[in-house]
Amino acid sequence: MVAYKNFWSLNTDEAVVTGILRENSPKNVEVLMPINAQMKDVDLVLMNVKNKKTLTIQVKGSRAYEPTKKEIKTYGQDGSGGWFFINKEIIHRSTADFFIFLVYVIIENDKNGRRYIEPHAITIPTARLKRFCLEYKKPHPNNYSFYFRIHPKEKKAFDWRDKEYDVSEYLDKRGFEKLDKSLI
Repeated sequence: MVAYKNFWSLNTDEAVVTGILRENSPKNVEVLMPINAQMKDVDLVLMNVKNKKTLTIQVKGSRAYEPTKKEIKTYGQDGSGGWFFINKEIIHRSTADFFIFLVYVIIENDKNGRRYIEPHAITIPTARLKRFCLEYKKPHPNNYSFYFRIHPKEKKAFDWRDKEYDVSEYLDKRGFEKLDKSLI
């Protein structure tokens, strides 16, 4: 008898992104998971089953961070952020077509004061992410730090670590639309 290990299970962030992509993709687009352990830079594959076009995705997730008093004073009450600390070589040698940064935003219900966590995705083409890194990021020392802050009510997102830049065009549905256009 052969013993099997489950090397190919989805991590939590990949599972959440898979669900979000299923909800936001056309019916003819499937979300697949590669089981080849050699594909370290690819977590998910999107496939248009009609025309057979595919896209590869690398998923990065962050825990929910409570905004500090200084962040609230600077950026306002709405929203919160996620922190990603990624080796610069992972980005610059990546073979994935897109990176999806999953940020869990802490939301407070205005009516009853209850707080909950809401997942948001920043979907950036890898080529664009590489340009962002060269233009706005500074390695610490061999890693890039991304502090993505999301304002859900305004549908805005930006990275404020090193040099601030806007990523709102890649937030949630706008980012998913870029995926869909690449699969047509």
